[in-house]
Amino acid sequence: MSEYECSMTINASMRQIEDFITDVKNLPRYLPTTQNAMPEPGERVRVQGEAHGHHYDSDGYFHVDKSKNRMEWGSDGEEKYRGWLVVDSEESGKAKVTVHLSFEPSPTLSKGLAEQTGSQDEAIQRDLENSLRSIKNIMEGRGGKVKSVQD
Repeated sequence: MSEYECSMTINASMRQIEDFITDVKNLPRYLPTTQNAMPEPGERVRVQGEAHGHHYDSDGYFHVDKSKNRMEWGSDGEEKYRGWLVVDSEESGKAKVTVHLSFEPSPTLSKGLAEQTGSQDEAIQRDLENSLRSIKNIMEGRGGKVKSVQD
C-alpha cells in the first residue's frame, strides 16, 4: 500500500474549514474526482465519480472526531484506501490542513493511472494537492474545485 501526504495553510478559521470539509454533501465540491456523495446510516458514505477514466460507485466509512480536529475515511470495495485529514490552528486566524492517504488501487486502475499520467504516484499526489487547493479556493473566496488532470 502506497502512502501520500500533503499540507496547506488556508486563510480561514479552523472551525470554518472543519464545518465545510466534514459535511458529506460538500465532498463533491473539493474532491477532484467525486461527482456525488451521499451520507448513509451510521458513519457511512457512498461516493460516485470518475478517476482517470475509471468510474466508481463506492461505499465506505466516514468518521469525524471534532475533539481531535480530525476526519477519517476508507473504502469497502475493490480499491483499497483509507485516509485522514487534520486541521490545526495557526496564528492570525489561519489553519493548516494536512491530508494523508494510504492507497492500493486494483491492477486495472493502477495500469490506467500509469498509462494516462505516466506515474500513478504523481497522479494521486496531484489529486491530493488539488483537494487542498479546492478547499483553499472555497474558504478564501478565490474560486472553486480544482479538477483532476483528466477533466
